[in-house]
Amino acid sequence: MISVKARLCARIESVSSLSPPQGNLENHMRPTEMLSADHRVIEQVLECLEKLAHAASSGRGLDLERGNTVLEFLSMFADRLHHGKEEGLLFPMLQARGMAENVGPIAVMLNEHDLGRSELARLRKALAAVDPAGFASAASAYVELLRDHIAKEDGVLFQMAEDRFSDVDRQCLVAEFDRADRNQLGSGVRDRLVESANSLAGSLGVPFGASRSQAPRSRSCSLWPCP
Repeated sequence: MISVKARLCARIESVSSLSPPQGNLENHMRPTEMLSADHRVIEQVLECLEKLAHAASSGRGLDLERGNTVLEFLSMFADRLHHGKEEGLLFPMLQARGMAENVGPIAVMLNEHDLGRSELARLRKALAAVDPAGFASAASAYVELLRDHIAKEDGVLFQMAEDRFSDVDRQCLVAEFDRADRNQLGSGVRDRLVESANSLAGSLGVPFGASRSQAPRSRSCSLWPCP
């Protein structure tokens, strides 16, 4: 099976050979903008999770139906699809443009992805055991982690990526992101998850992702040089 890096290299070569060049992305979303758009929907669901955790910790019970809806979204959309695009596509392109994998921003992001998976496992265990206190604890930790993680990416990492990428690099990533959105979860699953996130937000009075502003710059950007 062809590797992701090999496919990226092949796509870069094919796009570079096009005439006339297709290097102007002024009228199209950049790959970092596509990831930031995902962030707004993820933040929407994090706020829903926060509300469910508050209800669970204040004696109003654990809402299993909504809790499992949140867990499905975060496991499939946030982790498998969104983090999958970062780990399988964005980070390899950054490495190809000189960013180290084992230290600095990529290493920090990969570690936080793994920490998030640990908290999702705690959420899953608490829901299965109908454990309101365990659910609230895991939810609080996950929300804090993901909000700071998103702020680091939106406020620091994505600008570092834009400083390194050529328009050809961006075109390749956009094409591969589109491929992932179509194929990673199966036909129609991404749209179903977004619809589920919007239905959940509507039922809890949470603003939809499209109405949210970009996450503020992370307070943790001292982990690497800020732009």
